[in-house]
Amino acid sequence: MKKTRIVAAIFGLMVAGLFAKESPNITVFRPGTNPRSKKDIMVQAAEKYTAKTGGKVTFVMGDWGSLESKLLTYMAAGTPIDVCFARNADFPKFFTKHYFEPINQYVNLDAKYLSKDAMDGCFKYEGSYYVASAKTSDHYWIILYNKSLMDEQGIAEKDQPLALWKAGKWDWDHLRSLALKLTKDTTGSGTIDRWGFGNWYTEGLLYANGVTLTNIDSKGKITLNMEDQRVTEALVYLQNAKNDGWYQQDNSIITDGLASRTVAMVMGREYDPPAVLKNTRDEIIYVPVPFGPSNKEHKNIYECDGYGIGAGSQNKKYAGIYIDCVVEATYENDTKDRAKVWPEEIFALGEQMEKSRWYPSYTTSPIESIVNSFLGEIVWSGNSPATAIASWEPKAVALVQDANKPVGKLERLPFKAVNEVFKNNKMLAAFKPMPDTEYSSVQISFEPKGIEAGSLKIACDYEVDGEDVAYCLTDPALLGIVGWRSYEVEFDIKALKEPGEEAYVSVQAYDNDLHKYGWTRKTIESKDEVYHMKATIMDVLQNGRIGLQISGHNMKDFLIDNIKIVEKID
Repeated sequence: MKKTRIVAAIFGLMVAGLFAKESPNITVFRPGTNPRSKKDIMVQAAEKYTAKTGGKVTFVMGDWGSLESKLLTYMAAGTPIDVCFARNADFPKFFTKHYFEPINQYVNLDAKYLSKDAMDGCFKYEGSYYVASAKTSDHYWIILYNKSLMDEQGIAEKDQPLALWKAGKWDWDHLRSLALKLTKDTTGSGTIDRWGFGNWYTEGLLYANGVTLTNIDSKGKITLNMEDQRVTEALVYLQNAKNDGWYQQDNSIITDGLASRTVAMVMGREYDPPAVLKNTRDEIIYVPVPFGPSNKEHKNIYECDGYGIGAGSQNKKYAGIYIDCVVEATYENDTKDRAKVWPEEIFALGEQMEKSRWYPSYTTSPIESIVNSFLGEIVWSGNSPATAIASWEPKAVALVQDANKPVGKLERLPFKAVNEVFKNNKMLAAFKPMPDTEYSSVQISFEPKGIEAGSLKIACDYEVDGEDVAYCLTDPALLGIVGWRSYEVEFDIKALKEPGEEAYVSVQAYDNDLHKYGWTRKTIESKDEVYHMKATIMDVLQNGRIGLQISGHNMKDFLIDNIKIVEKID
C-alpha cells in the first residue's frame, strides 16, 4: 500500500509539472531595443502585453551581431529566452538547430497583418511555422538612381532604368552599359571619383541571377550549391564589373553616394529613399534590381523578419501573446509612418514587385560566416571565381554539415579565472605547438630572466617560417576557457629580437578552423619594450574546454607573461 501511495505521489508531481501554470513574466530579445524609449516598438508592444496579461516584459540587451549567441547562452544557462527576433537569413539554421519552437498553437495565424508569403517562404517547416512576420516586414531590394545626373550626362530617357524596366529590357547588360557611361574622373585628377554603380550587398547580384549558394528542402535540409553554373555566371559578372572600374563597394562612398553624386546607381532597400531625398534636390527614381541572364522567372529579391519562441521557453502561451502584440504594432506603426515619408512611387513599385517575390537570403544562414570573405576574394582580392570557389568550398561543406545537425544538449562547464605569473616552469606543459604544423624555428621554453622574473619564451623567425605563424595552442585543461561564456584575456609581450615590418602578436580561442573566437592582435614595433595585449572573446558557442592560440606576423623571439583570463559579465 505504501508503495502504491509513493508511485501515485510521483505521478501526481509529474502531472503537476507537466501542466504547471506558465508565468506571464517573460523575456524578449530584439537587437537594438531601447527599453527607456516610449517610441520603441518593442516597448509599445510590452505595454500592450502588460495591459492584456498583467505580466512583466524583461528585455535582453544585445547588438545585431549577438542574435544567435544570446539565444544559446541563455539556453545553456537554463533560462531560455521566451520571445526572440529573427531574420530570414537566420533560417533554416534556427530550425535545424532547434533554436526556436513551433508557434502554431500560440500565435494568431489568421491575423490580417501577417505576411503568409514570407512565413511560407522562409519560416515554415514540416507543417509548422516558426516565426510570425508582419506584412510591412517584407523588404524588397531595388535600384535607386540619380535621374538628374543621367539627364545631364545626355542619357536619353528611353535608355534610363525606368524606361528599360517598363520595356522589359532592364538586365545586367544594360546596367553595365549605363554604369560605364556614368563612371568618370570628374576633376581631371587622373583618378575615378564617380562610379556608375554602388552596392554593399554583394550576394544580391547572385540572387539577381536566380541562384543561391545553398539549396533548402521542405524539411530544412541544406545542400551546398557553389558549383552551380549560375553562381559562376554571377561571379564572373561581378569580377568583370570590378575590373571594368564601374563597381564600387566602399561603404564610405556608397552611403551618401547618390546625394553627393559619387555614385549614379545604388542597390538598396525600399525604405532607403526618404534618407536619400532628404539630402539632395536631384530627382531620384526607383526600379527593381535588374535580372541576370539565368533569372528566367524574373524573381524579385525580398527579405523579411519577425518573432519566434525561443527553444525551451516555459511560457509559450504568453510568448505567443507578446508576439501578436509586437507584430501588430509593427504593422500599424510602419503603415502610419510610411504614409508620411515614403514617395508614392515606392508603393506602386512594391505592388508590381510582389507579384514575383522571392526570399533567397534565408539560404545563406548555414554559411553566413564566410560569404563576405568568399565574395571578397573577387571584389577586393581580384581572384577568379574558380579560385574563390576552390578556396572556400571545403569550409562551406563543413559549415553545411554542421548546420544540418541539431545543437544537442548545451553543457555550461564551471570556469575558474586564470592569473598566471611565470615564476617557474610549472605551466610550460600548458603550451603545445599547433598540431599539424611544421615550423622549424618555433620552440617553446621557460625563460628565467623574463619580463619581471620568469616568462614563457616563444622562439621563432619569420625569415625562416614565413610572415604568418601559429606558434602554440594551450592545453585547455591547464589554461583555457569553456563554452557559453564571454571573456577578457590579457598578457604582456616583450620582443627579444627586432620584429619585422608591421609585426604583431595575436590571440584567439581556438578549437578548430570552424570554431575560433575573438581574434585580437597587438602591434609590436620594437624589441625590449613591454606591450600589453587585451582581448575580448565573445559568443563562445560550443560545449567543452577550448585552448588559446597564440600567433604572430613578422615576429622573432619574444616573451609572454602575466596571463589573465576572467569571465566577462554582460
